[in-house]
Amino acid sequence: MKHLPFRKIRAASRLLSSACLCGVLTAGTAWADGHLSGDITMIKGPHSADEAKFEAMIIDDFKSVEPNVDVTFTTYDWANMNAELTTGFASGNPADVLYLVDLIYPAYAQQGALHDMTGLVDSADWADERAEIPEFAWALAEQDGGTWGVPVLGAVYNIYINKDLLAEAGVLDTWDDSYAAMMDAAKKTTGDGVHGFSVRTRTGDFAFWDWLPYVHNAGADLLNDDWSGCGLAGAEAATQFLIDMHAAGVTPQIGALSTQEQFDLFKAGKIAIYHGETPQIGALIADPPSFEWDVAFAPPGEVGQTVMGNFGILSMAEASGNKDAAWEFIKHWASGPQVGRFAEQVNLQVVRGDIVDGMFAENPAMQKIQQEFVPRVQGIQPHPQILKILQSIWPVAESAYRGDLNGEETIAQMCEIIDGIVQ
Repeated sequence: MKHLPFRKIRAASRLLSSACLCGVLTAGTAWADGHLSGDITMIKGPHSADEAKFEAMIIDDFKSVEPNVDVTFTTYDWANMNAELTTGFASGNPADVLYLVDLIYPAYAQQGALHDMTGLVDSADWADERAEIPEFAWALAEQDGGTWGVPVLGAVYNIYINKDLLAEAGVLDTWDDSYAAMMDAAKKTTGDGVHGFSVRTRTGDFAFWDWLPYVHNAGADLLNDDWSGCGLAGAEAATQFLIDMHAAGVTPQIGALSTQEQFDLFKAGKIAIYHGETPQIGALIADPPSFEWDVAFAPPGEVGQTVMGNFGILSMAEASGNKDAAWEFIKHWASGPQVGRFAEQVNLQVVRGDIVDGMFAENPAMQKIQQEFVPRVQGIQPHPQILKILQSIWPVAESAYRGDLNGEETIAQMCEIIDGIVQ
């Protein structure tokens, strides 16, 4: 897997020796017959209705090598993850192992709720495994000089195309040549109840995921290089393009449809170019639509051609009383056989380079995402206030999509908000 050419991230120094764990993994554990013992708990948001079954497979395999460690798996609700995780940390007895996404872990790290795993992930006896995870993924798990988890999974925000609609309009081979070509394709496929183009627009639907590839393609980002202020300068034209798309009458009504409702329209053949998520591939395969479809990413911008991704890491609670067992379980969960099997079961991407070629052999769309899209991913900057930043600026974008602001005004207002948060 290639390193990302567009990634901009705050430099993080390594504060702990990679050769010495210095006793941090001793509290509350005991050794028995050369193996660890004790109890640990893992908490994670579910990626499937069969999450518990899939996790049981991972735990059973772990028990075969650490029979004296009992692992309890539990879940948080994605919609309430912050509240549930905060309650767990406040109790003084949180889960030992936590699956955290890059939107939320930085705040917990800043609060001291997470264990700095720098010395663990840099240890000599894990060097070969660490090397299989590319540096762009490690950068997403680092901030303020620490490493706060092991990157394991990613969700890519891709584009779905209705090949039949684009072919009928004569633009199947050209629609993604440029933003102008995509606008032309959207106009030519709009009509008779069909929308040529669709992105999410509402804050609650995480609409910013669909906007950020255009920002990154312009060489901009939410924050500047040292995270001291807004970094959106340069994204004015890209934002104006999305405003113009909505003004052109080729999109569903702004704010009227949820993510699921837009996906349902695409499945019904009513959207030609639809911004969605890779887990939706499973629904398209299980219940095939009446047209040919494919996965794609946005046309190139002024600087690059990126894909948006949202990543998850396995972290360790600072309050864990069994850090030895927690670290062994994290290494087990993140290993190629375990994370690869789980990713295929739930239609997510992995960040390990050693298992990519053999994955999704029976699922060409997912294989394309894993092999061609993931290397282009530019994720978010893991600032402790990143979720607040995104939620605070998005109402400005909603207003712009409705025609109240142009691209320059939109970016200016967003930057004022961002600067007020981080400065």
